[in-house]
Amino acid sequence: MSYENEWQDAGEFGEELPFGGSEEKKDSNVVGKCPVCGKDVVDRKKAFFCSNMDCKFALWKNNRFFEAISKEMDRPTAEELLLKGTVKLEDCVSKRTGNKFSCYVDMETDPDSRPQFSIRFGNK
Repeated sequence: MSYENEWQDAGEFGEELPFGGSEEKKDSNVVGKCPVCGKDVVDRKKAFFCSNMDCKFALWKNNRFFEAISKEMDRPTAEELLLKGTVKLEDCVSKRTGNKFSCYVDMETDPDSRPQFSIRFGNK
């Protein structure tokens, strides 16, 4: 499903779109600021999307990078990444080896507005 379809589906199923409706509802959906365009990033069913429909930034909840270390892209993780560009994760488990570890996950965006993640160990 594409980014545009996610927005379309939200309207079709009667969900309130993040940029419409009451201020209270709108504010509760805001997770942080988009690192690409600076608009609000909102919590949706499948991802945290930039509220600017011309911007393609999204943090998908079903994220292979995070699944590979037995973590989820949940709201607190998304908030920290959007605020600081990095998040410290404890008790990660390698899917490949089964080893437990703690790490920092850093986020940058590529020229196509997609987030790119990298792991670092220690506080370098």
